[in-house]
Amino acid sequence: MELTATQPMTAAAPTPATGSNTCVLAIDDNIDFLQLLKDMLEPCGFDVHTAVNPVKALEVFQRDKGKYQLILLDYYMPQLDGAKTFEWLRKLNPKVKVIVCSGADELRLRQIQAQHKIDAYIHKPFRVKEAIETIHRVVSRPVYGSN
Repeated sequence: MELTATQPMTAAAPTPATGSNTCVLAIDDNIDFLQLLKDMLEPCGFDVHTAVNPVKALEVFQRDKGKYQLILLDYYMPQLDGAKTFEWLRKLNPKVKVIVCSGADELRLRQIQAQHKIDAYIHKPFRVKEAIETIHRVVSRPVYGSN
């Protein structure tokens, strides 16, 4: 099942313990998509905070950079694109895990992942189960580049 911001979530989610104690900051200029992420992840035990403005998101992140273990980041946003936002996030906290959520084509997403050393990407629109599996996999493993 592919899920967009206008479809109800009907896929089975993993057990609530999946995201226990994981605080997520989702940054996307689409309010409906942010709500979709909250609706998808909170039943799995994730604590999801959202921001529609990347500049404001960085301000929030800077105040509480140790609070967030995972960032879900749109790559194409007004004011500050995903590449610059990612650079600032990693400067503020090199250990934060970042997953890019974008509608860019798969080849471009692979290039972004290699160039910026993001932890993973999720292609929009996505299948709920696959997105949750990707998020769980990233949260469960060491920080990108760690031994």
